[in-house]
Amino acid sequence: AGAEHIAAMPDKANFEGSRNGLVAIIGDDDTVTGMLLAGCGNVDDRRRANFLVVDAKTTSQQIEEAFNKFCLDPRVSVLLINQYIAHEMRPVLDKWAERGEKRPAILEVPSKEHPYQKELDPVYQRTKLLLGLRDD
Repeated sequence: AGAEHIAAMPDKANFEGSRNGLVAIIGDDDTVTGMLLAGCGNVDDRRRANFLVVDAKTTSQQIEEAFNKFCLDPRVSVLLINQYIAHEMRPVLDKWAERGEKRPAILEVPSKEHPYQKELDPVYQRTKLLLGLRDD
């Protein structure tokens, strides 16, 4: 039954669709490494990677360029960005959101050094507003 199940699974190209459904990552070393170990890494034949490791030497301009590159890449379906990095470049993310693009989905994730802060999470804030919830 195991071999039949594997044979019946769709191949990667058909499963991900014509845009390949890549996950792009902008994050600290631990976040990017974890996602690469999970199989999210991709470097194409032009040596373009779908990730950016942000450290103390990374400029806000480099982060913004990577963000725009990933958002405009039709192969990218999801962009994972550490919440603390997203907070530092909130105007850029807000400007992208105003465009009304449905792709990529931008998800802010915590990092080991910067725990999740729900008050900085726009998805949490929107959900709370729509459901009429208040913080106690």
